[in-house]
Amino acid sequence: MRKVLVSLLAIAASSAFAVNNSQFQAFDNQVSIGYGMGQVNSTDGFSGDKNVLDTENTVNLEAERLLNNGIWVDLNAAMNFGAGPANFSNSNGSSNYGFNGKVGYAFPLLNQHLQLTPYLLAGLNNNAQALDNFPVANVPSQFTANQFFYTGGAGGRVEYRINNTFLVYADQLVAYNWDQTGYNYGIQPQNNMQYTSTIGVKFNIIDNFQVGVRGFYNNYQQEASNGGYTMQAQNGFGGLVSVGLTY
Repeated sequence: MRKVLVSLLAIAASSAFAVNNSQFQAFDNQVSIGYGMGQVNSTDGFSGDKNVLDTENTVNLEAERLLNNGIWVDLNAAMNFGAGPANFSNSNGSSNYGFNGKVGYAFPLLNQHLQLTPYLLAGLNNNAQALDNFPVANVPSQFTANQFFYTGGAGGRVEYRINNTFLVYADQLVAYNWDQTGYNYGIQPQNNMQYTSTIGVKFNIIDNFQVGVRGFYNNYQQEASNGGYTMQAQNGFGGLVSVGLTY
């Protein structure tokens, strides 16, 4: 009798955590490489009243996995390299790179046409920014703020599977960036809040081959003075196209 009860409890427990997400796995189990472009609007730290517009190119590597039990994992490595400032000659632009991971739990609904995934994010990110020719004592003529951030946040993703070929999604992230570079040339640690909105589509054109397109908008809320020497990002937007393999 005891064995029967144990067996029933085991079956009940496994059923409670069983998730039928095979249709979404066909889209979310993927590895890809992408290329994108964007623009970042930053405050000119020296004059305090100008905006610096930088164009950026992005190379992006991504690995995504949706497990049978509903756990969703997304690992992302990206490098941005600036094409240069569009409106301010005393700027070298910015060069950014980072590694970020998301872990969440996916809830498929509407017979696997809708999926909701709340998640947590953790990452390491670098933001190197420079301005030239400061008439300020004890500051190098070409000063670079090499900001290194620990990033933590939370967000949610909504996916809608139109059919076996097309899936659209929207993602909203709220993150906090802890600057680890310390106090330097009057610059306080550049901690900031980051709000990222993303919309995208995935195309499973043929077996095991996927094309993705996404657009994003970033908004930054700075929490410290820049000391008058560096640029502080205010907002940015862009897009990215990726090709990859599903598995």
